[in-house]
Amino acid sequence: MKILNSYKPELKHPPENPLKTYLQDDSLIFLLRHGQICGAEEKRFIGTTDVPLDDTGLLQARYWQTVFSEFPLGAVYSSSLQRCSHTARQIAGKRPPVINTDALNEIHMGEWDGRAFEEIKMYYPEEFIKRGESLSSYRPPDGESFQDLSNRVLVFFNEILARKKEKILIVTHAGVIRVILCHILNLPLKDLFQIKPAYGELFILG
Repeated sequence: MKILNSYKPELKHPPENPLKTYLQDDSLIFLLRHGQICGAEEKRFIGTTDVPLDDTGLLQARYWQTVFSEFPLGAVYSSSLQRCSHTARQIAGKRPPVINTDALNEIHMGEWDGRAFEEIKMYYPEEFIKRGESLSSYRPPDGESFQDLSNRVLVFFNEILARKKEKILIVTHAGVIRVILCHILNLPLKDLFQIKPAYGELFILG
């Protein structure tokens, strides 16, 4: 398994399908980050806070709906959070029903979830520093570490890899994409922020 390519969405219909090169391939995994969310302008620990897509995110979902309309997807999996499930349902349309799973949910940030970075720095200064020093193993209060996230996600991902050959779409979050790509690239989890998935960015794995 390797990364074949990545694409960022446009806000208008593409003049030609950017994925047409892969139309005849039997076995591919399309790994898609949800589109832009409401409140994206503020730096927050979003995690499992269930925020919706904003207008730009809805346009990004429509873009991928157009692109994938030509593809015979064998299965569509999504995080159970609405910013992903909305995108997945729009892309899938009347094709295979979207399978929502908590295994693809974003890292759970516990007491920090949904709160601004600056607020956490103010009220948890020592813990904030600890997180930076031990990025893969640090757990915020009542939350997950990136190692916890990786363990959860890779069990699911390896099950997908064992399936018969087909085109599979996975709609999920930046943290989930980072741990999957770290696994594929043999990159230590402590370096996962070297991977910077944009809102609505698609990674093709094969």
